[in-house]
Amino acid sequence: MKDGKNTVKINNNFKEMAFFGKITASMTHEIKNVLAIIQESSGLLEDILDMTESNDFKHKDRFISTLGRIQAQIQRGIGITSNLNGFAHSPDNESSQIDLNELIQQLNTLTSRFARLKKVELSTQGSDTPLIVQANSVQLQMHIFTAIEIILQHIENGTLILHPSIQDKQITLCLTYDLMTENQFNLISTSAVWIDLQKELSHMGIHIILKKSEH
Repeated sequence: MKDGKNTVKINNNFKEMAFFGKITASMTHEIKNVLAIIQESSGLLEDILDMTESNDFKHKDRFISTLGRIQAQIQRGIGITSNLNGFAHSPDNESSQIDLNELIQQLNTLTSRFARLKKVELSTQGSDTPLIVQANSVQLQMHIFTAIEIILQHIENGTLILHPSIQDKQITLCLTYDLMTENQFNLISTSAVWIDLQKELSHMGIHIILKKSEH
C-alpha cells in the first residue's frame, strides 16, 4: 500500500513541475513579445534620429548612445528569456536525451548572477562534439547547480569554468577555478555533499571533477 501512495506522490510532483514549467514557458514568450516591441520602438527612434541634422538637435549623439545601450539590454533580455524558456520545458519528460554542452550553456546564463554576487565570472568551455546523456533534465540541472553552489561557498573573485568533455571514453564535467588554493580544494573535494554529488551524477553517466588551474 505504501508503494502505491509513493507512486501517486511522485506522479503528483511531476505534474506540479510540469504545470510550473508550462506557465513559466508561456510567460517567457510574453516577455519576449514585450522586448520585441521595445526593440522595434527603439529602432524607429534611431531611424528618426538618422533623418535629423546634427545641428538641429544638439543632444543627438547622447540619444544614439542611449539607444545603443537599450538595444544591448534588449538582446541580453532575449538571451535570458530564451534560456529560461528552455529551463521551463525541463519537466516536459521524466527522462530524455540531453546534450550536456547545451545544458551547461543554459545553466551558465541562468546562474551567473549567483557567481557575480561573489565577484566570480562563470564561463563555459564546450566540447566540439555533442555529449548526450539519458537523464531527468530537472535533476541533472539541479545537481550541476549544486556543484556550482558548493564551490561558490568557498571562493570569491576569479573565474569558474564549466568544461564538459570526453575523458577516458567517459562524459566528464570539469569545474576549474583559477584562484583555488590547496585548502579550498581539499575543503570542497572531501566534503560529504560533494562526494554524494559525484555519486548522483555518476548514476547519470557523468563524471564530475574539481580542478585547480594549471598555472
